[in-house]
Amino acid sequence: MVEWVDKKTVFEGSILTVKTGRVLTAGGESVAYDIVEHAGGVAVVPLLDDSVLLVRQPRVAVEQDLLEIPAGKLERGDDDPAGRAQAELGEEIGYRAGRLELVADFFVSPGFSTERIVVFLAFDLEHVGAHPESTEDLQLVRLPLAEVRRMLDAREFRDSKTIIGLRELLAHLDHS
Repeated sequence: MVEWVDKKTVFEGSILTVKTGRVLTAGGESVAYDIVEHAGGVAVVPLLDDSVLLVRQPRVAVEQDLLEIPAGKLERGDDDPAGRAQAELGEEIGYRAGRLELVADFFVSPGFSTERIVVFLAFDLEHVGAHPESTEDLQLVRLPLAEVRRMLDAREFRDSKTIIGLRELLAHLDHS
């Protein structure tokens, strides 16, 4: 287990907190360490007939538009990732899942960040009408499963949660 010798908050923003301090190693050495605390998020792979519903959106941090599965951040203390996943489906693509299946739960970059993503597959979709947040600039993209496979094989997706979620969907379908 990690033992902090000292730790202090150096930045607190709307979606993350940066802390710095010193950690005691297993060998007893005190080393400087910085971490980014993030409440985490959910991501959903919506399957509609033989297609996956994705969103294309601008990502300021990488200065690119990325093709991604619907996703959103959790609020601190939010212990209902499935409920958040349903909300993101409605907000971003206008669907509600009749069935959600948890397929992945991972830390994005555990070397310096607490961010954790929970990924669901969404089945039996019902159209309810999209209502994206005013700050979101989303374009709905419907991709046939064959195109998803081709794009994964060609390494055309650049977002980790999307790659993981789509691979989990294909594995699920291959074993069904």
